[in-house]
Amino acid sequence: MALRYPRLDALFSDHPAPAPARRPAPRPAPAPGLVVDTDQRTVTVEGRQVTMPYLEFELLAHLVGNPLRVHSRRQLMENVWGRPDTGDSRTIATHIARIRRKLGPGHREAIATVRQIGYKYDPRLVRAS
Repeated sequence: MALRYPRLDALFSDHPAPAPARRPAPRPAPAPGLVVDTDQRTVTVEGRQVTMPYLEFELLAHLVGNPLRVHSRRQLMENVWGRPDTGDSRTIATHIARIRRKLGPGHREAIATVRQIGYKYDPRLVRAS
């Protein structure tokens, strides 16, 4: 009877072993009190409807849709604005400032600035109001 060593078989085989199935990382729950409805294109904060222009809504929806992920200014320009970054980082900073102002004191901290890189949405940073 021959002994089989799966690890050695995988090392010396011409065919690579299939990768083990990985579970996707669990996504954090959205911040309580903040609802971004991309179908209806509405933003509700603590039950209060917030009006946002097109690009502010798109930027917030992009950040909330990809929580805890750091987005560079270049990525935001390409993904939200649909054009390459021209080096004017004030455009994004201005939109982020307007969004934070509209979200109010409890939720504005959830949009975190990552120095020298860009921004991220972290629902764990929401303060209880």
